[in-house]
Amino acid sequence: MALFVDILTRVTLPIIIVIALGWLLQPKLKLDIGTLNRVQVYVVMPAFLIHFLSGGKQPISVVWTVAYFGVALFMILIPLGWLMVIILRRRASLGPMMGLGTAYANVGFFGMPVTQLAFGPDHLIYMSVMTALTTTLICTAGVWLLAPHGGSKLAKLRIAFETPLIPSVAVGLALKGGGVELPAVVSQPMQLIGSIFTPLALYTLGAQISAARNLKLEWVPQILIIVLKFLAAPALAWWLCLQMGLPSDVTQLLVVAAATPVGVLITIFAAEYKTEPEFISTAVVITTILSPIFVTAWIMAGRLYM
Repeated sequence: MALFVDILTRVTLPIIIVIALGWLLQPKLKLDIGTLNRVQVYVVMPAFLIHFLSGGKQPISVVWTVAYFGVALFMILIPLGWLMVIILRRRASLGPMMGLGTAYANVGFFGMPVTQLAFGPDHLIYMSVMTALTTTLICTAGVWLLAPHGGSKLAKLRIAFETPLIPSVAVGLALKGGGVELPAVVSQPMQLIGSIFTPLALYTLGAQISAARNLKLEWVPQILIIVLKFLAAPALAWWLCLQMGLPSDVTQLLVVAAATPVGVLITIFAAEYKTEPEFISTAVVITTILSPIFVTAWIMAGRLYM
């Protein structure tokens, strides 16, 4: 119990406090959520990724291991969520959304801050690769599953490559692999801009939750995604890490990544394709609220048993 309280107070509660500030202040400040997201995606996150990836101590070879893991887990969780909807005889439209909601974790806005606080900056390379990978998967496989038959699916696949996110990861890893050290006139501004990533990401997440209007509580589907997201996904991630023979510290981080709440990006596609937008928006809010308990528990489990 003491370990749980220690992790809760030092890692997850500080994160939730910043999210809560965004949630509490948004009704008064009425900040433009789109602008906050664009600043984050086009300015702060690229600087953050390039700086920490190029300067990290972990070898470049870890990229491929994390990529194999991420794709494998994604391909396991989507059918699992879909199958549970069929078993419970819920409406068919919930199938792909339940699968994608289970597989797509908020490893960017939530997982990165957790990594910094719980594992240290040297482990950011793993979560950065997971962030780029899951964004690519949700913008490709996710769009393919959600877009209606006959719709322009291919036109939407380019979304994954229209932001600097994936190029930033590629540049950071290239600099790391080539042993290139950026001059101070470039690296220091990147470090300064990237340093605000964690608080800005968490504040923005809180503001997004506060501004959410498209919510509707359905007990069975929401309980199902909570069980899948916080119990099944990290347990399967743990099993997969064991099968791949990954080191203990990497296993702990990837299990925690799988236990982060449902990612916000999926709500954009759900709304665009009119595929269960109320369900997935509500799932994002509920899993974000519950995440301190479950993420803390999985961090503790990792330190005790992995």
